[in-house]
This record gives sequence, C-alpha cells and structure tokens, in this order.
Amino acid sequence: MYPKELKTRLDARNSGKDDFYLLDVRNPNEQEISIIEGTDLLIPVSELPMRIAELDPWKNSDKDVVVYCRSGARSGNACGFMKSAGFTKVFNLEGGILQYSDEVDPSLAKY
Repeated sequence: MYPKELKTRLDARNSGKDDFYLLDVRNPNEQEISIIEGTDLLIPVSELPMRIAELDPWKNSDKDVVVYCRSGARSGNACGFMKSAGFTKVFNLEGGILQYSDEVDPSLAKY
C-alpha cells in the first residue's frame, strides 16, 4: 500500500466509511519521535513472534491489516511473518513513515 492510499483510507475510517487495522512494528523509542495518527497497536518486529497471539482477533477478521515501520523493510518482514502465520489481508506501507512524511504529512519527524 502506498502512503497516499493509506491517507485516503485513514480519512475514510475517520468518517466511518472504511475499517482496517494499522500496526506499527518500530521500537517504542521510534514511536516517541513520530507516529501515524490512527495507529492501533505497536509491536516491535523483534517481538512479533512472541506476541503474535495479540493479533489473533485480526487474523480471521475481514479487515485489512496495514503494517508500517521507518522505511518499509521491517514491516515487509513482519508482513511475511504474519502471512506465514495465517494472516491473509496484510499490507506493507511502501517506504514506511519516511515516504508517508514526504508524500502525505511533512509534520512527521524523520530520523
């Protein structure tokens, strides 16, 4: 998923016209620097294997799960892991928060 598409979906979700989960797989210190408004949950990618059960309600949901990190690499790995764990509606935010900041919300701090 590309940043502008996520922004469109976030706006639609805020008006009740879309529903999906937004997962941040960065570390807590990174989330303190900047976060995409509307993020539902933070699970660092390194903890994902041990905390995958926390996502069980999302696994068989009809809702998409959009995963992001700083650049898209860790979230891409997280998407692969989630798919191997049985998740089917998982999407990586291309370019991560860096590209989202460039294309959608320049107020998000880059690091």
